[in-house]
Amino acid sequence: MTLRAPYLNDGDVRLYVGDCVEVMREMDADSVDAVVCDPPYGLEFMGKDWDSPRPSWDNRGQGAERGFAGKSRAPVAGFSAYMAGTPFQHWTEEWAREAYRVLKPGGHLLAFGGTRTFHRLTCGIEDAGFEIRDCLSWLYGSGFPKSLDVSKAIDKAAGAEREVVGERKLTGTARIVGGIRGAVNGTGAERYHGAEMRDTLPLTAPATDAAREWQGWGTALKPAWEPCVVARKPLVGTVAANVQQHGTGALNIDGCRIAASADDLDAMQGRSGARTSGGVFPSKGDGRAWEPTTQGRWPANVAFDEAAAAMLDAQSGERGGGFGVRGAGREPNTYGGGKGYAGTLAETGQQVGYGDTGGASRFFYTAKASRADRNAGGMADNTHPTVKPTDLMRWLVRLVTPPGGIVLDPFAGSGSTLVAARAEGVRAVGIERQDDYARIIADRLAQLSLFTEGME
Repeated sequence: MTLRAPYLNDGDVRLYVGDCVEVMREMDADSVDAVVCDPPYGLEFMGKDWDSPRPSWDNRGQGAERGFAGKSRAPVAGFSAYMAGTPFQHWTEEWAREAYRVLKPGGHLLAFGGTRTFHRLTCGIEDAGFEIRDCLSWLYGSGFPKSLDVSKAIDKAAGAEREVVGERKLTGTARIVGGIRGAVNGTGAERYHGAEMRDTLPLTAPATDAAREWQGWGTALKPAWEPCVVARKPLVGTVAANVQQHGTGALNIDGCRIAASADDLDAMQGRSGARTSGGVFPSKGDGRAWEPTTQGRWPANVAFDEAAAAMLDAQSGERGGGFGVRGAGREPNTYGGGKGYAGTLAETGQQVGYGDTGGASRFFYTAKASRADRNAGGMADNTHPTVKPTDLMRWLVRLVTPPGGIVLDPFAGSGSTLVAARAEGVRAVGIERQDDYARIIADRLAQLSLFTEGME
């Protein structure tokens, strides 16, 4: 077999242009350590063909037998236009089988999905042979509801004209009517490709009795989270044997802990010392040493952006930290008192904790992405419509990729996984089907290198 030449190869990152299934078939088995990707969700996002529910099955003429007539959204009799789950699941299984083949035993696969289709994504990955280990939730505060106004729809169907009674100011992505938002290279100003821009939205009053009855009703909730399936190729033997032989099979817990702030560390140090019964900890009256830990909290299967973290903290208010036990473990659960602790400590147990206070978001990873993040510090023009924060992708790459390992992204998009891999000091292989996005990836990587060199 003649291997295709990479679109880009700088020694650390290789990028191929083509269908991911075909490119992965040319790759050696057991050749990558992890897969971190954001595949199409099957929702036809912004009308994009690459997010079709059936991106490869239609091309092979198999859509109709699963309820669809070729590439058309028009359903075959008896099928809803949104019953696209089976073709999407089969397509997911197809690419996941190739990802399974190229992954080393015990290698992890992380794949984002849409809330309406991730169940099919998960089943396709599982049917390809993976073990489903978890589902990480990525929560964000910037989602915009794409909902049909039922009252307006009723008036429109009746041909009734609604009276304009005011206007509502629009901000952010709500100002875009179609098209893709980007940034003018090097200026920080915004540019909109094929989009109509508006600053306000007219507020209208219902014109018919039926519309008045259904005023305030819609068809969708505000999007505020995306699931990320956590899967693993089966181990060869035990975890201990697999990690020693292949370098895969485990998660980098310490490397992905949620670090405490400087203020928290000062508070922890100030609260170290002896604690006795009747206070925070139960004991037998002999006092036990309490040691603050600065290691950071265990990573959870929930992650936030800064807006979502701020909203959670506003809801939770100030809360104190918890405590744990280091040493011989616990005796049977015989103690019912104290504050938030149920169980006495073994004689050699050592009380450890954080001793900090703050909002509930400190228990979870928060990606701190800037507005210039997608454009490599404002130097690259990234017009891809679905860009994940680099900070988030770095955390995920670090979680599943061993030092010196190779991470694969079969759906490179604008290159967020590849940029994250470079920042984390691991090698990466990316596959992207569209030439225009491949050019964006190459530009981001080149600009990131210049940006990094300029900081050294």
